[in-house]
Formats: sequence, structure tokens, C-alpha cells
Amino acid sequence: MIQILDLVRTISLLIFLLPGKVFSAQTVEPFTSEQKEKLAAGEVVFLEPDAPYLFKAAVQIDAPAASVWAVMRDQERIPNYVKSVREIRVLEKGGNWKIIEQKLKLHPLLPRFNFVFKEEYGPGYSIQFERVRGSFKDVKGWWRVDQNVPENSVTLVYSTYVDVGWFIPKSWIKKGINKDVPELLVAFRDEVYSDFEDDDNNNET
Repeated sequence: MIQILDLVRTISLLIFLLPGKVFSAQTVEPFTSEQKEKLAAGEVVFLEPDAPYLFKAAVQIDAPAASVWAVMRDQERIPNYVKSVREIRVLEKGGNWKIIEQKLKLHPLLPRFNFVFKEEYGPGYSIQFERVRGSFKDVKGWWRVDQNVPENSVTLVYSTYVDVGWFIPKSWIKKGINKDVPELLVAFRDEVYSDFEDDDNNNET
């Protein structure tokens, strides 16, 4: 039972690792005034997901879109903010797509998970991902960077669906998502900010 609960909690770790192309890449989320205030305060906001996705979440990042995009596409940096990744490599790539293999150790009591997924780069700063083979029955989704005003701020939005291949109560999955997804989005934002800290340190020296 402990192993199953640990797996549920770490599903949100897995789904964050897979970037993907948005189905309506030019759509900007219609945030409410309250949601905009929370985003501006640095909070992670959950939105109503589109079927069949499990969730949609957003976070504001005070950085140019190109800087956020660079971190999103740099697979080698994923272990910096997702410690469960043990190995990652690009198996194939084309003009706007990559086939990527990841090996994860989500918990000491769980086996290592190996899986291969395809990511496709869409219009603007958007990506779609889909499982090709390996662990879990089905994993797919998307994420997108929306340019804010002023231009030195963006909103990162992502949504996903995962089917591990056996029944898990939705309440367990929701509990794991509510805890881990905000932590991961904030960790990703911190990774983006680390580039600017490095630039500041280099300028000082």
C-alpha cells in the first residue's frame, strides 16, 4: 500500500517531465481578476482542464519568453529541478520534434521507470508530448508560454493526462497533484531565474 501511495504522489513528477505541443497554441487563458492577482504574487493557479486531461496549471515567470523557452527545451537541465531523473537522452530528432528516453527513480521503494516519449514543437512557444513506449499505459499533454504585458513577464501553462494502467482512486491522484505540481512549477521558475543570477555574478566578477 505504501508503494502505491508513493507512486500516486509522484505521478505529478512524471507528467511534469514531459513537455508537449499545445492543441490551440494561440489561445491565451481567460484568467479572472483573482487568478491574475495570485499569479502576480507568485502563486500557482489551477484552471479547469479540457477533457480528457487531469489538470491545467499556470505560473507567472518574470523573464523573457525566449529565456523560459530555452530552459523548456534543454533536457539536460531537467535533473537540476526534478531530482527523480536519473538519465535522459535524445534518441532521434527532426526539425520540430524529438524522441526522448528518460529513466526515473521516483522513490527508494519503487523500481526504476524507463519510458520513451515524443515531443513536438508547435507555433509560438508551445510543445506537445505523447508516450511512445515503456512504463505506464498512456501519458500525453501540452504546455505553452503566454507573453504577458509588460514583455519581461510570461505565464507558463501546462496540462496533461496519465493512465498508469491500473485503477487508482481519483482522490489520491488529486492529492498528489495539488501538492507536487505547485512545487515543480516553482522549481522550474527558479531554474529560469538561476540564469539571471549567474549573469549577475559574472558581471560582478
